Amino acid sequence: MQDLRPITCCFTGYRAEKMPFPAEDTAALSLLTQRLDEAIADAVAQGILRFFTGMSTGFDLWAAQAVLRAREKHSLKLLCAIPFDAQADHFSADWKATFNHVLLHADQVLILSRGYHTGCYAERNRFMVDASSRLICYFDGRPGGTAQTVRMAQASNLTVINLAENQLTLL
Repeated sequence: MQDLRPITCCFTGYRAEKMPFPAEDTAALSLLTQRLDEAIADAVAQGILRFFTGMSTGFDLWAAQAVLRAREKHSLKLLCAIPFDAQADHFSADWKATFNHVLLHADQVLILSRGYHTGCYAERNRFMVDASSRLICYFDGRPGGTAQTVRMAQASNLTVINLAENQLTLL
């Protein structure tokens, strides 16, 4: 069986409410979108063809949308790793619409558990890291699931591209 890790990347970052800018800050979101597009283009230039998203609100879904944009120019695969079946049940209407749009346009959807259980997000993150050679993240040092996933990626010797590094504070 072919090892697909060398051509696979995964994403991790904060949910919208944990980002260092409000979701309605269009200038900050535009800058992040540009950086995501550039990071994906760089990954593609280095042979990455498959991208895993964890499908949470905020960075995961923004990254998925960036892959869909890049797919207009390149032959890429968008893979969705959903931690449990009802993940989007409590999303706002806008996030649920984004989630459903990504699902409809994904190349593969993997639901890792029928229901929520303690540790299901960490299991999803481990699954994506184990399947990848690169991680594109937004991590500014705060503890939590993003920090845990970055540590997993570093311990597994993934190339880590952190879009939060060298950021200017937007006033």
